[in-house]
Amino acid sequence: MRVVGLETEYGVSATLATAAGERRLGPDEVGRRLFRPVAEELATTSVFLRNGGRLYLDVGSHPEYATAECNRLGDLLAQDRAGDAIVATLAGRAAALAAAEGERVAFRVFKNNVDHYGNSYGSHENYQIARELDLPDLAQALSGFLVARQLLCGAGRIVKEGHSFTYAVSQRADVLWDALAAGSTRARPLVNTRDEPHADPERFRRLHVISGDSTIAEAATLVRVMSLDAVLRLVERGSGRRLSSWAPRDTAGAVRAVSRDPRGRATYDLASGGTASALAVLSDVHDLAAELDEPDPLWRRALGQWGRTVAALADDDPDRVAAEVDWVAKRRLLLGYAERHALRLGDERLARLDLAYHELGGPVQRALGRGGLQARVTTDDQVDRAVTTPPVTRALLRGRLVAAAGRHHRATTVDWSSFTVKDLPGPATVVLGDPAVAADPAVDDLVERMRTEPRRLPAPGVAGTAGVRAAEGQSRGVG
Repeated sequence: MRVVGLETEYGVSATLATAAGERRLGPDEVGRRLFRPVAEELATTSVFLRNGGRLYLDVGSHPEYATAECNRLGDLLAQDRAGDAIVATLAGRAAALAAAEGERVAFRVFKNNVDHYGNSYGSHENYQIARELDLPDLAQALSGFLVARQLLCGAGRIVKEGHSFTYAVSQRADVLWDALAAGSTRARPLVNTRDEPHADPERFRRLHVISGDSTIAEAATLVRVMSLDAVLRLVERGSGRRLSSWAPRDTAGAVRAVSRDPRGRATYDLASGGTASALAVLSDVHDLAAELDEPDPLWRRALGQWGRTVAALADDDPDRVAAEVDWVAKRRLLLGYAERHALRLGDERLARLDLAYHELGGPVQRALGRGGLQARVTTDDQVDRAVTTPPVTRALLRGRLVAAAGRHHRATTVDWSSFTVKDLPGPATVVLGDPAVAADPAVDDLVERMRTEPRRLPAPGVAGTAGVRAAEGQSRGVG
């Protein structure tokens, strides 16, 4: 598989117990309190971790976790779940720090894409592609599939339309507008054009897909990434024209039409003429993907899940894939609760249940796990290891450097493709230009220099390393 990474922005709420009752904290205070264990140690709210990933406080006071670079689906899923564990543990430590000072602060962390006020935040996918691929042509080839893909891995949401309520397949559909554009916070596209390869720019481009929902079900994350990897492979081997025939004439209208139709049969106009439905697109692209030669059993498992989802929707029986598809699982949960309590879809109790589905370590996810109602792909041990252990890609090199800098109390500057030790004499920078490369003698040399050479200047802190333990902690049971 090509090198892939996920970025997840989490929603967080917090309440402070006072003599007069509970006070809900504002976003800025929530972010400040959440990252206090890291900020007090590092004077920063952005750190690269020993597992090769990055944790930081993003715009809007959202904690964001970016996985390390992965070239195996199993590693990516474990890294994604490790991010859940790291952010949940950070919330627990922030609450403990407040308790030590006599305050009772309760945090709730949500892996979703919309808050109570309708603000949207993302879960972005990054795929390594060759520089020579033409991005507009690629976006045209991807757009029809990305419109339809929400049926495979949408997170689902109750939405208000006028004076009524309906259930939508995707949480992000209503904020998407174009197939390709530079924006990421207002008129969001399916694919962002920002050219930040985080690698050798002569060889690589980073395809930045920002249209997907944050997926809770591991099986949904699996098919989300595998399916787009398959479509990229199809483009690379010459099927771009056939895929482009599914491109919608109106991207925003097509995305919303599909999101409002859980049966997958809503039609929309194609740029090439005629109409299509999401089920037709998914079925055709699945048949193409089935011809690809891929030995990874998880890749083949995702392909089978893709086919099962299409068949279940075609039979008007989506509950057959409730253990694998978030929007189906949540819809079944909401409709069952509404029927038992005679509630309309706009009832506030259903809105709270909709949100509770996404709470990390919350009662809904615990119940689904205990009941075996949500398929697992990873194991707890794999997730625990991923909290501190990088995959065998460039992340392994970065993880070694971060760990060595922490052991030897070095001052560093770190980004995705370079690492500099600021308190060593002479050149002390390594450039990591290929995300797939996991061995580099220059990294070996720099690790040894950190161990043996004296500091050029006093190091007041070790940016990107010293605060790792504050963020990582013990992960089991909090994801």
